[in-house]
Amino acid sequence: MPAAAPFDLAGELDAAGLRETLAQQKGRVVLLNFWATWCVPCREEFPELSKLQKRHGAAGLQLIGVSTDFAKERAAVRKFLVEQRPAFPNYRKKSGGDDQVFIEAVDRSWGGELPFSVLYDRSGKKVRAISGKVPIAATEREIRKLLGAS
Repeated sequence: MPAAAPFDLAGELDAAGLRETLAQQKGRVVLLNFWATWCVPCREEFPELSKLQKRHGAAGLQLIGVSTDFAKERAAVRKFLVEQRPAFPNYRKKSGGDDQVFIEAVDRSWGGELPFSVLYDRSGKKVRAISGKVPIAATEREIRKLLGAS
């Protein structure tokens, strides 16, 4: 399989793929972010999330983005990623399957609203779910604590 073009989607994830991707991050603090190109708050927070990754990636933070755009919107997703030049990998939620199974793999409290983010500690334990835009300053303080920085 050819490598993804710079700033392209890293692949598609279903519930099992999401669990596997998160399991591969053990030892890192993970901020999982669900977004869509049509979601204004998602587009507004995206550059700040990329800055978080740049600031704390070397200390052990891994942001993972998941677009919930439909397959037919893939060109819009690619265009958005090329424009944003994110410092973290982005996937697309795989079409089909049971959405409830996917939601439960993410967080049972998730009602499908966007943006939606989940913060995990280094052991892979879910620390917090964030519905709506990530409060950057507060989340960055929490990330620093999880990374062991003050």
